[in-house]
Amino acid sequence: MARGRPRKISTKDALHSVMLAFWQNGYSGTSMNDLSEASGMAKPGLYAAFGDKEALFEKALLHYFETYGGPVFGRLQQARRHFIDDFRDFLGAVADLTLDKSTPSGCFLVNALVDCTYGSERHQELVNGLRESRYTAIRERLIKAVAAGEMPSDADVDRAATFLDGQFSAIAMLGRSGASDADLKIFIETGLGALPVCGASRAMADEPETPILRQ
Repeated sequence: MARGRPRKISTKDALHSVMLAFWQNGYSGTSMNDLSEASGMAKPGLYAAFGDKEALFEKALLHYFETYGGPVFGRLQQARRHFIDDFRDFLGAVADLTLDKSTPSGCFLVNALVDCTYGSERHQELVNGLRESRYTAIRERLIKAVAAGEMPSDADVDRAATFLDGQFSAIAMLGRSGASDADLKIFIETGLGALPVCGASRAMADEPETPILRQ
């Protein structure tokens, strides 16, 4: 019996599989053979579609940021709710992704920052640039909070943005190390409680679904 044609794999599906492989094992821990096996594409096909391993890692990082970061940061930038609620949703989305059993643990971007085994100096610049984009989005939301009277006019926006950016990374690391959903919710609510909020505006923020910090 004649064999059927091998299944054609789309470059989008292949790139997603490549991203998952790098996310799981890091740059240095992932070989081209691993990427070929994960994507279902022969190495010549991977080279033709994406370039070498360094180019694949770069494209995988950008794919991750667009796939998982885009929707989350888009909602944050819309500023439709009180800023505390927006950041609760933002950090909650990070926690959900971190604990999602269908993806590797942690955050690919945070893992790459911690791993520090980049294929080239360009990769380090890319990772740092994506982290800076994250920080900028957080800071811009805080600026809107000040303009809306949700935060005091003399609030140190840069310090608050650095704090929240750190919360983002910490959640990813805690989830990777085995923290539970309840652990991360406590961590998020504790962090939100440290932010400067105008008294009249605090009542506008929704209470968390479970008042986990109250006896």
